[in-house]
Amino acid sequence: MSSTLTNHHPLLCSISTASASAQQHKPLTNFPAKSQRSTFSTVNFLSNHPPPPPSSGPNLVVGRRGLVSIVTLPCLVPLTQIMGCLQAYAAQPSTKEYLLIKEEVRKVLSKGKAAGVLRLVFHDAGTFDMDDKTGGMNGSIVYELERPENSGLKKSIKVLQKAKIQIDAIQPVSWGDMIAVAGAEAIELCGGPSIQVSLGRLDSQGPDPEGKLPEESLNASSLKKCFQRKGFSTQELVALSGAHTLGSKGFGSPTSFDNAYYKILLEKPWANPGGMSSMIGLPSDHALVEDDECLRWIKKYAENENIFFEDFKNAYVKLVNSGVRWNNL
Repeated sequence: MSSTLTNHHPLLCSISTASASAQQHKPLTNFPAKSQRSTFSTVNFLSNHPPPPPSSGPNLVVGRRGLVSIVTLPCLVPLTQIMGCLQAYAAQPSTKEYLLIKEEVRKVLSKGKAAGVLRLVFHDAGTFDMDDKTGGMNGSIVYELERPENSGLKKSIKVLQKAKIQIDAIQPVSWGDMIAVAGAEAIELCGGPSIQVSLGRLDSQGPDPEGKLPEESLNASSLKKCFQRKGFSTQELVALSGAHTLGSKGFGSPTSFDNAYYKILLEKPWANPGGMSSMIGLPSDHALVEDDECLRWIKKYAENENIFFEDFKNAYVKLVNSGVRWNNL
């Protein structure tokens, strides 16, 4: 796998069939402590979405009597329901901490590096599995850089490490938060929508299970099932695939985030025998346009870039919240 985003679908990678060795599970560069928690936010665990505002859920009064209630409630309702009442709230993008991350990321990011940084997002978050509740946006990619599907990502990690060192000197930030914000900045830098994400992700202390990223050779039916297991609809699959517009796989300018991906999919240039046009896209890209359900969204995004931007923004936020364990006081 090359270092550009477009050598693989954002969530479509060759899966390593061999188990990584213990040495491969170690970070390959001198990163700050992997188990370090971000202090930017305090929200619930294992939620795909930051908690709603206080007015949207039940209130649990915690005082002398409240403590008694917490002790006795397990006898009446499941513990998960009790914890749902004890929600804390994600740090908002307007905070000085969020602006600090954006500022430092912009210092090290360029349009030429944007595709690799965005690819980090998909390869870190894309391991999420709803069935066994593993993977997700947890910074575990730092431990997985020797896997074949992550070839080339070490360079992107080193780019962000320069910014992370500066941020950590002021206030610690997790790799999960760092990558989520950096991916959003990469998109905006290349002309895409402005995307704001919540902070407070806890980092994993080791690699995610192998074999969780879909293969690039999957057909449309298998792609839809794979994304469904990760909590994404067909529409979100097609929207997230638009990230393939960045990089050097032939979908327009490699440094422009636009809807060229969908326009070129409709042209099917790879169907022409011979020449460089046959090299455009991956089998997984080609499969999308042959599926009626996917094709409906491809046509919509090809016709209206604003709709694509809005749907991509929403899907991106959902992606970077996948499987997250949120920092909790």
